[in-house]
Amino acid sequence: MEAPLEIVRFDQALFTADTNDFRNELLRLQEAYPEFMTLYTTKLMQVGPLDDPSPAQVDFLRGFVTAPAYRYTYDTTQIVYPDLTEVKLELQQALRYFKYYFPDRLAPQRLTAFHAAFNYGAIIFGDNELGVGLEYYLGSDFPYQRMDPTAPVFSYYLVRTYNRDHLVADLMRVLVDDLLGQPPGNRLLDIMIHNGKKRYILDRLLPYTADTVKSEVSPAQWEWLKDNEFELYTFLKAEDLLYSSRYQDFRKLVEPSPTGAPIIPQEAPGEAANYLGFRIVEAYMRRHPEYTLEDLLLKDDAQEILKESRYRPRD
Repeated sequence: MEAPLEIVRFDQALFTADTNDFRNELLRLQEAYPEFMTLYTTKLMQVGPLDDPSPAQVDFLRGFVTAPAYRYTYDTTQIVYPDLTEVKLELQQALRYFKYYFPDRLAPQRLTAFHAAFNYGAIIFGDNELGVGLEYYLGSDFPYQRMDPTAPVFSYYLVRTYNRDHLVADLMRVLVDDLLGQPPGNRLLDIMIHNGKKRYILDRLLPYTADTVKSEVSPAQWEWLKDNEFELYTFLKAEDLLYSSRYQDFRKLVEPSPTGAPIIPQEAPGEAANYLGFRIVEAYMRRHPEYTLEDLLLKDDAQEILKESRYRPRD
């Protein structure tokens, strides 16, 4: 099955532009990349459209590409990713699975690489095109926390995932997010089943990717989830959290967080309830081998999924 994919290095086009003739360079970029350039300036960098660049817009973007910190980051991306051949091959394999499981869906055919001052990592835009902020995938040797020690985006538990291993997984994750939309309800059960569906689909699209990458946890945290599945599920039921709609009471169980504490033990990862959602969806799909992934997308009743799964947590 073919999965044609064009790679666009917008990052290189912008950072190698002549800053002495920057206004005209920006106009040339607008002409060469009309859809992405508009997205980049209006959404990613929030400087507004560049149909007729103002001096303030030109100065802002010139300041960005010449700022020592961002220039250093860009230079590092060129060392780590002088080309994206390996990324392309891995992404194409995932897109082949996407086309197999979702034959009636439009698979992305272009990946645009950019640098947007750590505003965005993996994105989907336009007619199902993908984009990636390479600055988010430079690996453990890059001094992320020196960029801004106070910024939540540079917290250790997030920086741990800013590497090559997570790049394609993040791209496929935004693609699946786009398929699923928002959770159909606001109870913990609704959200964890919704996220479990996402994780289940990722398993099919990325069968050779590590579970720790697909679940965004460390190896130790993954083992904790497997070893404590029964206790975790029992706790959620005993504390009446499963059907709670008080988001602040269970936020750490479904959102990225360094730990699930104080709701659950310190060694438990954030998003622990999403693991249970994944296990429930796995059980549900085993009970319904006739269902496709398209069918799964349409199953919005979390209570029905839980009931029909006959889920029994591992002890």
